[in-house]
Amino acid sequence: MLFELNNFIYSYGRNNRFQLGPLSLTLESDSITALVGSNGSGKTTLIRILLNELLQYGGDYTIDSVPVNDMSGSVPHTYGIGYAPEEPVLDERLSGYEIAYIVKEIHNIKKQEFDIFMARFRQLLQIGSWFEKSPCREYSQGMRRKVSLLAAFLGAYNYLIIDEPTNGLDPVAVFGVKKLLLSYKEQGKGVLVSSHILDFVEKIAQNVIILKNGTVAFAGKVQELLGSHPGMQLDEIYYNIFVNIPENSGFSL
Repeated sequence: MLFELNNFIYSYGRNNRFQLGPLSLTLESDSITALVGSNGSGKTTLIRILLNELLQYGGDYTIDSVPVNDMSGSVPHTYGIGYAPEEPVLDERLSGYEIAYIVKEIHNIKKQEFDIFMARFRQLLQIGSWFEKSPCREYSQGMRRKVSLLAAFLGAYNYLIIDEPTNGLDPVAVFGVKKLLLSYKEQGKGVLVSSHILDFVEKIAQNVIILKNGTVAFAGKVQELLGSHPGMQLDEIYYNIFVNIPENSGFSL
């Protein structure tokens, strides 16, 4: 599956104060792509456009060369895209397990496949008895994140989009998310993951898109970006992109 944006532009906010684009991007569904940028750079807006939640834009958006113009909100289901937003949206009356089971039924997932997935997910993210026994309204931020990620993975037959997946998670669960994402990629499926945690990005992603003020500051291979800045970590490269410090300013880190 191939996502393509060509000469794309989207304006939003009061009096169109903010703008994403113009930009041209290609996302392939066989690798993990990280989406990074400062607050307000357009990351979540780009994700919502890819999911066809935002419609009034200029330029072209295609999936597998077919123009995306569906207005019914069915793009994730049509293309098998799982999505976990930055702020989990859950039915507060249901338990995490009940939500997972509903997703299973919607996607006609076989019981054996569902049970295997659930066992692995529970182990990697350290999910306890609260998952069956308590309604979502009683969950902590981390518990809600785990349920949201679980639902996204279950619905992601072809592609997975997750916005800030590590928010609220402890180090054990963060490691579990890394394992799940890498396993998903090994199955030949793709991921777009938006994150402010650059160490997390550097460990899992093959590609990276860096947005700055609504435009693309870099789009390409992570190793290509690292190779063009010898001796520098991704966080240091990112800092240099966003903060321009004049030479001989006397300022140092």
